[in-house]
Amino acid sequence: MKKIVTKYVKACIHCAYGKEVSGKKEGYLHPIPKIDIPFHTVHVDHLGPFVKSKKGNLYLLVIVDGFTKFCMLKPLRNLKSNQTIAALTDVFSAFGFPARLISDRGSTFTSKEFELFCNSSYIRHILNAVASPRSNGQVERYNRTVLDALGSYADKLGETKWDQTLGKIQWGLNNTLNKGIGKTPSEALFGRLLTHSSENMFSEMFTDTRNSTQDIDKIRSEISSHINKDQEQQKKRFDVGRKEPKIYSVGDLVKIKKQINCNEGKSRKLLPVYSGPYKITKVLNNDRYEISSIPGLNLGKKEYSNIWAVDQIQPWINTLIDCDNDSTDSEET
Repeated sequence: MKKIVTKYVKACIHCAYGKEVSGKKEGYLHPIPKIDIPFHTVHVDHLGPFVKSKKGNLYLLVIVDGFTKFCMLKPLRNLKSNQTIAALTDVFSAFGFPARLISDRGSTFTSKEFELFCNSSYIRHILNAVASPRSNGQVERYNRTVLDALGSYADKLGETKWDQTLGKIQWGLNNTLNKGIGKTPSEALFGRLLTHSSENMFSEMFTDTRNSTQDIDKIRSEISSHINKDQEQQKKRFDVGRKEPKIYSVGDLVKIKKQINCNEGKSRKLLPVYSGPYKITKVLNNDRYEISSIPGLNLGKKEYSNIWAVDQIQPWINTLIDCDNDSTDSEET
């Protein structure tokens, strides 16, 4: 009877969709190796929509160099790929085209137009796994600071002038000590701090201090060592709350964590946690999998395929019970 009851409970379709898995999340941190060359790897992300500015801007493109952490903020009227491509081209024309570009899976970055831009520029475009913002952590950390700064300026100047303050915010980010590299981004990129307009009144006093250029090779060597140590510490802190991930193979059936955006007046607490079943169609590095819809299962619906991290997926219902084995501890739910 124990086996029959166990099989019956494990086969509950409503439980499969509605019950969250408890305990530590699966999968450890896999830091992205940092090449000690400015603008070799660039992280990008969109913020917004904001209140439409007087200049017609609604969104903000945040661009961060993976090594120096130098940040650039570009206002955009919309999220069409051509707007983002134009902003990136403007930056890359000044600082050099990167070998690697990391972004989320927003429609801007997954369009054919953006793919063509990357291919024609010989840029390797890396798309994050679904619901895995840590994969683009470089720019995510800046996003919080930028939003706080924009909120402060908007409270003072008005919401429609948010894009007129971006220069000040950008200057502040690039000339503030960054814990990840132990230097300011301006020092890492140029070998010195950038002069602020208010310092011109004291130009004679600052000539021999702020404007003096340091040994750039020494600075970047120190930064490289600092980044390696910082990544080791981040991994230790992250992995404490994690456990060994399940290993899936091509053809395995799984369910995926639903990404729910609730409208006002609705709650997400009682909505299904997972959707599925889907199947594993490709095994990737760093605990990531390509997950696709099962042909013929969802008639009338568009075929689905995307990259997911292991902590966002779980095995589909498993009702196979070994009748010769009294123990069911090894079965996956």
